[in-house]
Amino acid sequence: MASFYQYPQGVYAAEQPLWMNFFAAPYSLINRERTRPGVVSRAEFHIKLQMPKEPGYNVQHEFGESNSNPVGPILTKAGLANSGGLSNMLERMAAPAMAYYERVFATSTFRRFSNIAEMSMISEGRKQYFFQYIFVPKNEYESTVVEEICGTFRKCSYPAVASGLPERSYPQKLWVLGVSRGNATTNWSNANLTANWLGEPLVCVLNTVMVKRNDDADSIIRYLPNGASSVTLLGLQFTEFETGTYVPSANAIWSKSEISYNSFGSSG
Repeated sequence: MASFYQYPQGVYAAEQPLWMNFFAAPYSLINRERTRPGVVSRAEFHIKLQMPKEPGYNVQHEFGESNSNPVGPILTKAGLANSGGLSNMLERMAAPAMAYYERVFATSTFRRFSNIAEMSMISEGRKQYFFQYIFVPKNEYESTVVEEICGTFRKCSYPAVASGLPERSYPQKLWVLGVSRGNATTNWSNANLTANWLGEPLVCVLNTVMVKRNDDADSIIRYLPNGASSVTLLGLQFTEFETGTYVPSANAIWSKSEISYNSFGSSG
C-alpha cells in the first residue's frame, strides 16, 4: 500500500472542492508499468494537495524546414496524386530548372513557386508543469505532515542506487498527476479528471523541487514550539517522461509506452 500524505488536514480538507494528486512509482523498463494506470497501481507514494491557484501547462513542439514536400513535385505517391498524373508531375519537377527561361515569358498573372519547402516536425514537445504551495501548519502534527511531504518530493527527485550498474542516470520514480473531486477515494479512474485542467498529463519525472522557509514579507523567523517553520513554500516542476502521440481511436494523447502496451500487450 502506498504511503499517503495529505495537506490541508481537518476541517480545511472538507472545504477543498478539487485536489491535486501526485503518484510516485519506481522506474521500470516494462511498457505496462510506464503507463499512467501502471504507475498508479504500483505507487509507493500518494501525495494529495489542494489545487494550485493557476493550474496550467506549457508544450512546445520543434519544427524545421524540409524540402520533402508531398504536395509539391516530389517523386512519391503523394506527389503523383497531387500533381494530376505522371506527366504533370514530371513537368512540375522540371519547372525549377526552367526558371531562368521562365522570367522571359512571365507576366503579372503567371508565376511559378520555386520554394517548395515546408515545416516538418522534428520532435514532439513534452508538457511541463509547475506548482507552488504555501503550507501554514496549525500544530505539531501538521508541521510533521508538511516535513514528510517536502522530504518525499525531495528524496524522490534523486536517482536510486542500482547494484551492479556503474551509472545511475535513470530517474528513481515515475510520477502521475491527477485531479480528483472533494474527498472521493482516488484511483486512476477518478484521478484522470484532468483534461480541462492539465491537458491529460502523461507520466512525468520530477526535475525541480524548491523549498523556502518563513515568509519573504516577514524579516522575523517564526517557528512552532517543536522548532518547525510556521510557513513553508514549496515549488515543484514536472516534465513528461516520454513524448506523446495523438491516437484518433481513443481521442487522446498516449505516450510511447502506452501505444506499445495497448498495441502489443506487455512485451517489456
